[in-house]
Amino acid sequence: MSNFVINKGQLNNIAVTVSERSRLVNPYFLFAFTNKFSNTTAFCSLQMSSTNDRFDLFEITETADPDNLNGEVFLIEGEWKYEIYESELQTLDPSATTERVLQRGQILVD
Repeated sequence: MSNFVINKGQLNNIAVTVSERSRLVNPYFLFAFTNKFSNTTAFCSLQMSSTNDRFDLFEITETADPDNLNGEVFLIEGEWKYEIYESELQTLDPSATTERVLQRGQILVD
């Protein structure tokens, strides 16, 4: 389980480890964010920016008017849980992915 912060209104570099569990070549990754209090869910899909021996880097932009298929998402301030899925095609639907959760964690939106 990993924890990180997403800052509102800006580009956020997110370091997680998913490539070691991935079974697809050059996959898209679906991030599913669930608010811990309201239970609302927000999604964004993107490919990783870079990878190395220790982590994979993703660039997620928090914005009020997101393009969710371009690594953008709108999140209210507070605590969220996240799950990361892999997919051959870009999607915002977890059932259209491999449905294997590559990583889970918690985030703080500030």
